[in-house]
This record gives sequence, C-alpha cells and structure tokens, in this order.
Amino acid sequence: MKVKAISSSAPRLLEHELNQWLEDNRWVNIVNITQSSGPTHLICLWYEEPNVPVLG
Repeated sequence: MKVKAISSSAPRLLEHELNQWLEDNRWVNIVNITQSSGPTHLICLWYEEPNVPVLG
C-alpha cells in the first residue's frame, strides 16, 4: 500500500491539486482517505496500484 499526502494553507489550491492527482491516477484503488485542518489543510490518500505488467 502507498500513501499520497497533499497539503496547502489554501483550501482551493488543495482541492485543485487533489483533483489533478486523482485525474492523473484514476487507475489506482483508493483504500482510505483522511483529512485534518488547522493552519494547513492535509489530505492523505492510501491506495494500491493494480498488479499488471508495464507495457512499453
């Protein structure tokens, strides 16, 4: 399992970065999502990559 952490002090920037990562990695299987807020907002995505050979 892998984790992707995204943080920003600006919620709109965080949302944009999160949406872009999800768009670029739509083939991953999201297992868990957590978030915390304070001076900086943090979202952690736990995910698994499919077990397929890389095509070249």
